[in-house]
Amino acid sequence: MTPTFSTLFTDVQVFDGTGRDPFRAEVLVEGNRITAITGNVPHDRRAQARVIDGGGGTLLPGLVDAHTHLGFGSTVEHRSLRRDEPDEEKALLVAHAGRVLLDHGITSAYSGGNRLPRTEVAARKAFAEGWMPGPRLKAASWEGSAGMVEPGVYDFPGVDGRASDPDQLARFVSDMAELGVDIVKLSLSGESAVVQGTSRIVQFTDEEVAAAAQTAEKHGVWLTAHAHAAESVKMAVRHGIRAVYHCTFADEEALDLLEAARDRVFVAPTPGIIHANLYEADSEPEPGMEVEATAEAVRKVVPELVRRGIRVVPGGDYGFAWNPVGRNLRDLELFVDWFGFTPAEALRAATRYGGEVMGMGDELGLIREGFLADLVLVDGDPLADIRMLQERDRLAAIMKDGTLHKAPA
Repeated sequence: MTPTFSTLFTDVQVFDGTGRDPFRAEVLVEGNRITAITGNVPHDRRAQARVIDGGGGTLLPGLVDAHTHLGFGSTVEHRSLRRDEPDEEKALLVAHAGRVLLDHGITSAYSGGNRLPRTEVAARKAFAEGWMPGPRLKAASWEGSAGMVEPGVYDFPGVDGRASDPDQLARFVSDMAELGVDIVKLSLSGESAVVQGTSRIVQFTDEEVAAAAQTAEKHGVWLTAHAHAAESVKMAVRHGIRAVYHCTFADEEALDLLEAARDRVFVAPTPGIIHANLYEADSEPEPGMEVEATAEAVRKVVPELVRRGIRVVPGGDYGFAWNPVGRNLRDLELFVDWFGFTPAEALRAATRYGGEVMGMGDELGLIREGFLADLVLVDGDPLADIRMLQERDRLAAIMKDGTLHKAPA
């Protein structure tokens, strides 16, 4: 990283994150904040600044991934087929994946779960202090599922044939909160791509989720729900869960509940992993994996979520060998191609709504005076072709917290 006290971006088209049309301006960063956005920064303020000539490119707020898995092991630079590395190596992979995210313009990440929550908490600290390159990070627990055996063990048995155990859920949330995570994740439904035929099976009882929600509020942590099944989505909303992943088979009642909660809830539909399962996995999906049904359902449900004013955010379960970290911004292309977003709407989801899902909407996700200086300079116009954001060489400069992670050549 290249520390600098002040940086001036000139000759740029500013996409400020609100979704409005870009506008020509100069943007001044002093310390870690944006301090001026104007047609011409006064001489006395620009004299000591490092000047970056944008060459007519587009300056964006730093991009946010709302479903990040740093510990799955695979990036565009390293492929982990089995994900059975010892914990020490997995910890290094978490750090590696954080740097790869930042290299690709992801300056903030909302974790979707990590088998080593202590490691993710440590990575959050290292990224924030700047001695290890990586995004702003909201750290998460491992993904609690029915039976709560151990991280990475999922058989998704559902609730039939077992007694409800709200105390166990409360203990899990407390234990994770005491480790220092920001987020506790619960698999409220199964996952057919992992255990065939389980995506529509609810994994917890209402009283269990209520106990988790009460404990989360007590400890000041957020809850995230893995929720494909309609009833699991309803359960998440009823109990105040903040972020809902997938939302695949939401029915009318679930959509109504989400709409009523739209001021407090976020939905990440994860098109990236669906696309990868369809087209880039090492083998053909078997019928019980429901890959095609999932793709069809999510293409229908997301436009309805948007129509109802629910904040839909990108984050596509990247980290698998066939869906590696570093491809994250393909979600924006899929938001356009699958869900009918305009490029500006997709970018707003990754910037303004991204700042909001990070809980920092008053200082992150927009190019606005006083906001944190997380910025990406693009050599070109992503509003004309959203796919260019997937070309690492087109990201001419990447700044996080006022510090240049990547400077123009």
